[in-house]
Amino acid sequence: MDAAGVTRIAHLSDAHVLDPRPGRTRAGWSMRTRFLSLGRPLDAIGRRRKLGRALETARRVGAHHVVLSGDLTEIGSPGEYETFAEALHDSGIAPERITLVPGNHDLYSASDGWRWALEGPLAAFAATSAGEPGKVVEVAGVRFLPVDTTFHQPVTRSAGCMAGDGLEAIRRRAADPGLAGSPLVLVQHHPPFERGTSAWQWIDGLIGARSMMSLLESFRHLFVLHGHMHSIVDRALGCGMQRIFGTTAVVDDIDSPRVRLYDVRDGRVEAAGLVS
Repeated sequence: MDAAGVTRIAHLSDAHVLDPRPGRTRAGWSMRTRFLSLGRPLDAIGRRRKLGRALETARRVGAHHVVLSGDLTEIGSPGEYETFAEALHDSGIAPERITLVPGNHDLYSASDGWRWALEGPLAAFAATSAGEPGKVVEVAGVRFLPVDTTFHQPVTRSAGCMAGDGLEAIRRRAADPGLAGSPLVLVQHHPPFERGTSAWQWIDGLIGARSMMSLLESFRHLFVLHGHMHSIVDRALGCGMQRIFGTTAVVDDIDSPRVRLYDVRDGRVEAAGLVS
């Protein structure tokens, strides 16, 4: 938090990091990887460079905290997680100033891929990243609730899930009088609203989205930062205050990085532009 009482958040998402092990050629990529990367070059070094540029931008503009909202890797393989971790460490940003949550891509290789990563290459970031339901991370005067919306599924499906224990954990935190005096910022991969059709909702949407939106309507100090859609999202709730924010995908950056910024002040999260 700065002298004016403002906390600046940098929001990155969807890096889709690949494993750049020597000798890898396009013919050597798995069918799953080629399917998921359809339309994008299988350029492991290029994707790693894009992530590095985005992290450097977040550091340069003086963000107090950096969140990465899922699809950190392409298929959640050990080599991809290790490459992603190397990029974070090389950024020079202290691990306690970074919050990570998984996306659907990060569990395509194994159902316990995220837990393995937090116990292994991402161990330095585990304290401030998605873990048990209801976990609260307080940084620079802001309370973050890193949420895991993932489940193991085939690569032909890209849905998320927010139901049962996870939804109830958020409800308990939102209803806690001790947390009601300042914004509670949910960081998750999937957007909390339903998609356009029932078929697309099943394939790519968030299971429990309707209940999630009802929860957001009930507690006006809840804000959401999400990824997955590879585009800027600003959605207002209640009295017209924007409380759901999505950002662009690091993997889609071309000539320069795009890092979305927010300022937290006076009990609300406000969009503060896209910087490069």
